[in-house]
Amino acid sequence: MRPVIRSAALFTALLATLFAAFACLMPPSAAAAGLSLELKKTKDSPQGCLATISIGNGLGQTLDRFRLDLVLFDGKGAVFDRLLIDLAPLPSSRTIMANIPLRGGACAEISRIQLYAIPACRAQGGGAYDCMTGLAVSTGAAIDFRK
Repeated sequence: MRPVIRSAALFTALLATLFAAFACLMPPSAAAAGLSLELKKTKDSPQGCLATISIGNGLGQTLDRFRLDLVLFDGKGAVFDRLLIDLAPLPSSRTIMANIPLRGGACAEISRIQLYAIPACRAQGGGAYDCMTGLAVSTGAAIDFRK
């Protein structure tokens, strides 16, 4: 014999409990992960290789200091350039796009971009913040991008 739920309040409470249980089992969203960096595309320009990256700030606070230390590798895996890029401010709960000049040559000369460090990361009105923990890095371009 099937149990019968006789009260609408009891039925509502049961549904709320089930939804809460399923919500706990769901993976966290990308915004909950903290920060995300994605190399969207690269293109050759008269000034050299230009990269477009998106930076998502899911920390819940604006960053008034945010600097990336990037290392560029050639096709043989040798380091040939290092860049320090300032991308502040990063507004809270927003994704911004930035165009970054990587070097004077063609994009085909770059095989990989390594995020070496984030030497400056500070929440607005606060102290230093560990931006590397929980940082998600991805690429949608032909150049490998990793931390």
